[in-house]
Amino acid sequence: MANPAAVLALVLAMTAVGASLLTWTRPTFGTVRPGFEVLVGSTVALLGWAAYGTFSTPVARVLEVDPSSPVGATRWFLLAFVGLNVAAVVLRALRLTPAVPRVLGLAGTVVGLAALWPLAVLRAEGGGAGGVTQGVIELLLGTALLGSIWFGMLLGHWYLVERRLTNRPMVVVAWINVAVIGAGLASVLLSWRNPAPCAGLEGAAFQQCSLLFTPILRIGSMTIVLGLGVLSLLALIAGFNVKLAREGGRSIQAATGMFYLAVILAPAVEFAAKVRFFTAG
Repeated sequence: MANPAAVLALVLAMTAVGASLLTWTRPTFGTVRPGFEVLVGSTVALLGWAAYGTFSTPVARVLEVDPSSPVGATRWFLLAFVGLNVAAVVLRALRLTPAVPRVLGLAGTVVGLAALWPLAVLRAEGGGAGGVTQGVIELLLGTALLGSIWFGMLLGHWYLVERRLTNRPMVVVAWINVAVIGAGLASVLLSWRNPAPCAGLEGAAFQQCSLLFTPILRIGSMTIVLGLGVLSLLALIAGFNVKLAREGGRSIQAATGMFYLAVILAPAVEFAAKVRFFTAG
């Protein structure tokens, strides 16, 4: 699983699960038009489906070596996650009682979180630092960071649709993004406990690994430096977003532009952190 495809799948899955949690809980549910849940829920389902597909080859390779590995359950959980979110989106679009789609969406979120557990177990079995506990914590931290930033970007765009919406939802989400900067920092620092890709390998094993990862990711603590550097930019953006959201009006559009930058930068932070996720110490 220590390859770029697995890291990409992790980033997609964490973004989907984190955004799903915010969609079906309190930050905006019931305070904006139902179309917003339809919009975000649809992107969540697509991200989950992309994660399901991207995990295909990495999971298959693990199962070839160890058919009893729990990681096989990850794709089934993701498939269920997608199905529950699709059902929730359809029912929300039909504007039936909001309780049913909300329960389905929350159930999907729980299933999505369950999909992360086998990955933490696989990491622990490979000798990952901190065992299953650290693996779960790292995944939850990344989920918080990626999901909230994706959610905030879509909320900013929703103000173009629901022009009479107050700035309160945006202010709440802006403060959530301030909080998850701490989650991103913890995610990067915890990843420091595992070696960089290809570290400790020799001969053919190193040659094969070196073909998968760019040299800059294999240099000592470079992934940590990259992660912390990009995270500092995210912290600056989060501060601006709070100020802009509180101003309201046209400043919401400026905050949305900031979220665009954050959506580009946040995956870079998690790529830098999770590139070490499956490397054994």
